[in-house]
Amino acid sequence: MSESSLKIVSTKDGSQTILNEELGSTYHSRHGALTESQHVFIAKGLEKVIESGMTEITILEMGFGTGLNTLLTAIISVERNIRINYHTLELFPLPESIWMEYQLPDELAENRGLFDSIHGADWNKDVFISSNFSFAKHHISLLDFEPSVKFDLVYYDAFEPETQPELWTQDVFEKLFSWMNPKGVLTTYCCKGYARRNMLGAGFEVTKVPGPPGKREMIVANRPL
Repeated sequence: MSESSLKIVSTKDGSQTILNEELGSTYHSRHGALTESQHVFIAKGLEKVIESGMTEITILEMGFGTGLNTLLTAIISVERNIRINYHTLELFPLPESIWMEYQLPDELAENRGLFDSIHGADWNKDVFISSNFSFAKHHISLLDFEPSVKFDLVYYDAFEPETQPELWTQDVFEKLFSWMNPKGVLTTYCCKGYARRNMLGAGFEVTKVPGPPGKREMIVANRPL
């Protein structure tokens, strides 16, 4: 992936995302990058796990991208005094020149230092971004990753099945299933029949819920006991 193929673009809620011109895909929805992250991964994922009463949560994010999902999670960790152990996978990290130009929306602007710390952290090392937020960026494909921990929550933010079909197979979801704790939650913006069937085949309980702007539905999947 060449740096010249990556363009920062504005979305309808005023927040920015990245367009990969080689793939013809954006890292977040053009209907609102911040709105999508808050709805899909925070409201339908992290908030649900917090509501269950957990005070220490281990999260896997597939697709670090702009770091927006990580930042939103780190902010909640600090504000709610919740211990979060966060692992994120990215095979093609953004060049520094791109993430340094990326502008946070006004409501997150005061967290620029935290955002820069997240992007500036060493790859493949466990670091503490705050006293409650341990963080590891893994420069590796999901297909090659072997975790040393079990996850309570998975943010599944890979590119859509048309762009990365290899990341939406039943084999992939079986792998994710095996990495999760009982009652673990997987949340994703995608609601394609292909993805749903493969999640079901892997053993997940799959629920379609209202999606963010621009998407009628999305998926929340649970690993049963």
